[in-house]
Amino acid sequence: MIAAGSRVEQEAFEIWKTLWPDQAYVAGLDEAVGKFFVPTSANVRRMRQRIAKARGSAKDVTVRKFLASLDAGLTLPEPARTPETMVASIFGYMIKEEVVPEHMGALAAAAAKALDAERLRYARKRWPPGMRALVQLSASGLEEIVDIIEKELQLASGNEHALTSVAKLRAALARYRKSFDLPGFRPEADFDATYAYFKEHGADLGRKGTYAKSLRDLWDYKETPAQVEAAGLRMMRRESPRFRTVAVAMAGELHCDPTPEAVQLALRSKHGLRPDQILAFLNAVRDPCRRVADKHVVGINPKYHTIVIETPPYFVNTTPSGAEYSVESLTDHSKEIFMATTDPKSAARPPPGELLSLLVHEEYGHAVHGSNTSNAFAGKAALVDTLSSSFGCVSEGIAFQRELEFLPVMNGIASGRYDGPEERALSEALEPWGGFTAAARQFEFLTYLWRVVRFLRVIGDARINSGKQDIVEFVDWSHKQYGVERATVYNNVFPAHQILGAGYASTYAMIGERIREIQERAAKRGIPLRDLNAFACSIGWPPKSVFEARLEEWVRARGGR
Repeated sequence: MIAAGSRVEQEAFEIWKTLWPDQAYVAGLDEAVGKFFVPTSANVRRMRQRIAKARGSAKDVTVRKFLASLDAGLTLPEPARTPETMVASIFGYMIKEEVVPEHMGALAAAAAKALDAERLRYARKRWPPGMRALVQLSASGLEEIVDIIEKELQLASGNEHALTSVAKLRAALARYRKSFDLPGFRPEADFDATYAYFKEHGADLGRKGTYAKSLRDLWDYKETPAQVEAAGLRMMRRESPRFRTVAVAMAGELHCDPTPEAVQLALRSKHGLRPDQILAFLNAVRDPCRRVADKHVVGINPKYHTIVIETPPYFVNTTPSGAEYSVESLTDHSKEIFMATTDPKSAARPPPGELLSLLVHEEYGHAVHGSNTSNAFAGKAALVDTLSSSFGCVSEGIAFQRELEFLPVMNGIASGRYDGPEERALSEALEPWGGFTAAARQFEFLTYLWRVVRFLRVIGDARINSGKQDIVEFVDWSHKQYGVERATVYNNVFPAHQILGAGYASTYAMIGERIREIQERAAKRGIPLRDLNAFACSIGWPPKSVFEARLEEWVRARGGR
């Protein structure tokens, strides 16, 4: 593990371990096993005092911002985040060591206490329907993973103590859900039913008064809510004409109406893969795709290793396409996990180009970021920059930009401009799945579709959390204005990101666009994209402003023409 650079940074690390022992254990700190922070009023008060004292003596801007983000996490009212965090932590334990009864029993007992404490903190507040829906969605995922660990523990004798703890967690979760009851809302319902429910009952999140603080302290934005919305609208105005042109061209190939929604539906019906084909496709193309990415887009360390799994059912509500997780990230044997969603409710028959886009985003964006950082491949991170925090959002900007970076490579292979052994291997891997040319054309359409979706996330994040529109109004506006399928907008704006907090949905495009600007300046100086991206993926997860400053400093130091 990286040594702290100062006494205050060491204290920030100790505070993080106290607040997030569940994540610390998954990251490789064995002394944190079986613990959750229990947010009683007294515990929260003590931790805030400790954070304030450390912030008062911190001279390093990164440490100050890191501590501010920890304080914001304690004070911002986000009741849906607690069950979702528990799902991620239990999943991390299972990936790290499967189900160890002693460890899982202790974790379940601590989780039960944490849920009860969180419930009591929020007991007097009247929550709007949108926030209660988010709680029900995240709690549904926690209930599913609790079912799984209970079944695992029942398979062997001698696990009675652990099973008792799991029963306590189940009871605490039932109390938590009841406190945020939303009659008639079903987390397992499809989009049409959910959309109809929100249309009748509303979906306000009640974040109008806290949104600006979330942007500033959790995600390190200098922009106000109004400026975030304006930035999203500028991005859409710039990008949507290109998207419409690509959509019309793809519609001609598919013989469908020249709208983005019609193209999406035609791609799924004519080229979509069954759920049982998704992992087979990814495993067939990921190794040759990695070699192409390493050659053209981002330097990848030789120890890079990622495991591909199907998205478990308890993550489906918040993972519409895929996600990446790091395990043992603070050790010298880190592991990266790439989850691909196969559930038809969230990932309805994706075509090869869509899965290729997912692969580029998750593996050569997120997973390479985690692996390069753990191995200090092309740069070095400070200790606090390697800890899981809200500043992990910088990885979303990297992964978002990675899709656009890969597009000229795909076009170059299709045209014959790139024709080496790596490119030929990728072309051959795609042959059984409709061929390289078809995948490249799909990849182009989907690259611009996902850019538009992420720009919509920025606008939606600002409007929904400022109280200007609810999710139904925003879905309708997006569909009418840009032709994107309503379900696509909903799945990528509401449950997938709002559970993680106001502001998170904006991180992809806002940070990605800043990275793009820095890349363009580097290119003018003759600096290879591969080298800049390798460095960006090796310096961890500092605050957004610090991350951007380090990239700019690196470009200036490299000079060039």
